[in-house]
Amino acid sequence: MKQRQTSYEFGPYLLDIAERQLLRSGIPLPLAPKVFDTLVVLVENYGKLLSKDALMRTLWPDSFVEEATLARNVSDLRKALGEGSGNDKYIETVPKVGYRFVAQVKSSAETNSTLIVHRRTKSRVTVEEIGEDQSVRSIAVLPFKQFTAGAMDDYLDLGLADALITRLTKVRRISVRPTSAIARYAGVNPDPVQVGSELGVDSVLDGTIQRAGDRIRVTVQLVDVNAGSVLWAEKFDERFTEIFAVEDSISEQVARSLVLELTADEQKLLRKRYTNDTDAYQLYLRGRYHWNKRSSESLKRGVEYFKKAIDLDPGFASAHTGLSDSYTLLVVREALPPDAGFAKAKASAAIALEIDEEFAEAHASLGHAMLHNWEWNDAEEKLLKAIELNPGYPSAHHWYSEHLTAMGRCDESIAELELAAGLDPLSLIISADLGRAFYYARRYDQVQTQEAKTLEMDPNFWLSYLNLGRAFTQQGRHTEAIAALQKAFEISQGTEALSFLGFAYAASGRTDDALNTLRQLKAQEKKDYVPPYHLAIINAGLEKLDETFLLLERSFDRHSVDLFTLAVEPMFDSIRGDQRYESLVRRVGLENR
Repeated sequence: MKQRQTSYEFGPYLLDIAERQLLRSGIPLPLAPKVFDTLVVLVENYGKLLSKDALMRTLWPDSFVEEATLARNVSDLRKALGEGSGNDKYIETVPKVGYRFVAQVKSSAETNSTLIVHRRTKSRVTVEEIGEDQSVRSIAVLPFKQFTAGAMDDYLDLGLADALITRLTKVRRISVRPTSAIARYAGVNPDPVQVGSELGVDSVLDGTIQRAGDRIRVTVQLVDVNAGSVLWAEKFDERFTEIFAVEDSISEQVARSLVLELTADEQKLLRKRYTNDTDAYQLYLRGRYHWNKRSSESLKRGVEYFKKAIDLDPGFASAHTGLSDSYTLLVVREALPPDAGFAKAKASAAIALEIDEEFAEAHASLGHAMLHNWEWNDAEEKLLKAIELNPGYPSAHHWYSEHLTAMGRCDESIAELELAAGLDPLSLIISADLGRAFYYARRYDQVQTQEAKTLEMDPNFWLSYLNLGRAFTQQGRHTEAIAALQKAFEISQGTEALSFLGFAYAASGRTDDALNTLRQLKAQEKKDYVPPYHLAIINAGLEKLDETFLLLERSFDRHSVDLFTLAVEPMFDSIRGDQRYESLVRRVGLENR
């Protein structure tokens, strides 16, 4: 009997049948069980035409299913593989007959059972062998629970988890869910197996922390999600000044539990520290605690803590990166002017890279600031470098997708965001921004599908209503558009939602409501800063072209972050042929991109 192959390679993908994983760039992609089974059958028979009847008999041997179920599985599979971008073609449909997997496939026998991890460099993908009979394992590190909670130590819950996540991402054979994915579990006592199932990981690290004076007690257990059993458990009772040694021990023992044997380089990376000053480290953890809240006020508090950490240890690269991330988001939230804010963001990231030129997060932070500062080529270079150094860092994929959108490479942007969503499946902002990417690609039906998924996670996530309203407007579904944008404004109370609502009023013929919305924003402008771009949106809807361009020029003078989507924004389609618009696109640096 022919032995079944356990893995197949095609394009940038590795199909690991034994581990039931599909990996792209070494990162697992989430697939529903039957969708995964459909891929296995197609790949194992690559080059062969499989009839629909044969596929359904194979996939559902003891059940009757309709042909539409198979079609839906294939459609989901195509989305997961990024088909539609015009670059790769994997599944061929033969009308009224069946399907054929048409990509070139290599079996595990042809690759000597070696795991192939794909590295992205600039505009191409290369492969690197990292060992025999290995597989990428996945883990989530839960926020630590405190027995004696105190306001001054709240940061330790998420802070210690964040530190371990950062260390474990150094081992490429381990896929680690980011801090943003586990932050929602802080302050609660979730079941590790349930969390593991929600996050789609093999294992979960669960722990408690107790501090008394200068002593700290940490207990941890590594839980196998599928078996529901404990793989490893340990207790540490040390002085707080030994917190780094505790982190060293936990991260190394977790890594050994997951990948059996660590290379010398992996051991070195796991023990790499960016500071030996425990006071600076505590200040950094407090900074990240506030940064993760993402409001303007919490970001400002994060800046204070990062600066204090740097005062104690100027060579603390992570603190410089945290400072960079804070400045960039403060500009995006219009709490800092772009010229001063981006200069500070870039300077802080550059210092981190002077300390460690291989620090992936610093490359990503610098690229993110450059992107919104319209430094297109340098931004792409830094973001791709971050992905090359740490393919499992979702923010790098997320921010790179924004760059691809600005360049008009919308299908590539969608594929990059889908990869980020696989790394951070519970991220509201990544999920909502995937809907926004569909909007810029003019794939309006998919905006609705995607934002419905986001709203299942949080029914009050205002950005989803914003994206829905914009898409409905472009489809001429004016009643639904206005309702969605009113909801977005009700939740956010922000000028962005109000401006898109004004545009929707104008598009639906409710001119008086659009003018009233415009007057409302102008009245607010006398008290608070209102981005001229938001006023331009409503004027474009009202077809007041001179006023629209006056406001867009004012946005350009202010170096507004909103202009990075100038080349793809559907709301400006009616004025896209105007020479003034073409001039503006050229000066922002988006011409012929």
